[in-house]
Amino acid sequence: MSNMSYTNYKIDKLAQDFSEDAWNAFHNAEINDQDDLYDYRHQWIDNKVIYTHDCKKYIDDLNYDIFEEHDLFGRAENWSQGAYNAIYDALDESDDTVSWYDMEQVLQEATN
Repeated sequence: MSNMSYTNYKIDKLAQDFSEDAWNAFHNAEINDQDDLYDYRHQWIDNKVIYTHDCKKYIDDLNYDIFEEHDLFGRAENWSQGAYNAIYDALDESDDTVSWYDMEQVLQEATN
């Protein structure tokens, strides 16, 4: 598997894992609006970047340049911030990441 397809696989896998967890939280009424989903996403990523070993793995898996200036968060000052940026961007980039729009559709279908 080439590095790029490996990276794309890792991005999609991360997005699917996040989405599965987010859908569970949604169905358990932990996510009720876009702000809840936003907060959930940040907490989910925070939980992934606790250990330096994991952070380095995410940075490698996602082929992330930790010296890059991030649009929202600036330049990472440590492994945890670098991994946070990498995961955040991966979720943003993937079509597999659940959005509030997806969840709203389910709510609308339930009320019809």
